[in-house]
Amino acid sequence: MKNELMVMNDVEKRLKAKNKITVFPLTPTHRKELRDLRKRNLGNLNEQLRIIRKLKEEEYFNKYKQEILKENANQISICVKLNDDWNVRLIKINKIITERKSLEVKYDHIIKNVKIKNDYGDISCLKEITSKRWYSVNELDFSKDIAKKEFEEKYGTAFKNVQEKINDLSTKYEEAINFGDLEIVKELYYYMKSADGLFKQISELKM
Repeated sequence: MKNELMVMNDVEKRLKAKNKITVFPLTPTHRKELRDLRKRNLGNLNEQLRIIRKLKEEEYFNKYKQEILKENANQISICVKLNDDWNVRLIKINKIITERKSLEVKYDHIIKNVKIKNDYGDISCLKEITSKRWYSVNELDFSKDIAKKEFEEKYGTAFKNVQEKINDLSTKYEEAINFGDLEIVKELYYYMKSADGLFKQISELKM
């Protein structure tokens, strides 16, 4: 069986050899039916590509999970430091508020007729602050994000090349419909239905 490059080159030559006159005039209905077939086949090819990529990304993540988690450990350590620091500062802030309240109580008998205007917020109202400021890292999401970026850097080009081949198939299929060349349309249709060669390289990628 011809590989996909030979098939595409052969189709390209044959399409370029066509003149501007339609080989076999197709009715709008025929064109619609042929385009519907193309759409379904393209959908299948794109879905195969998506599934293979997902499986390979999972394979990559599972293989390098422990190494990635080591990178994550630094993030977690920083979060712990920030949370501990906040708790210490919260104690200090509440101590200052308490001291301020005591000062106002001390002079309460003198400022009975004085109006106090508070801004919104615990500090101005001299209320104890209990608000939490919590830093955390979702280890799984963080690790998967790293794995996905690394996977794209290493293998993204291979998957992009397959996508370009699928797009090229679609373009040539449309050109064949426009030329009215049912022979090429039929050839591309069956090729798209069993285009395993398109996915051979990415299916055999070693993680």
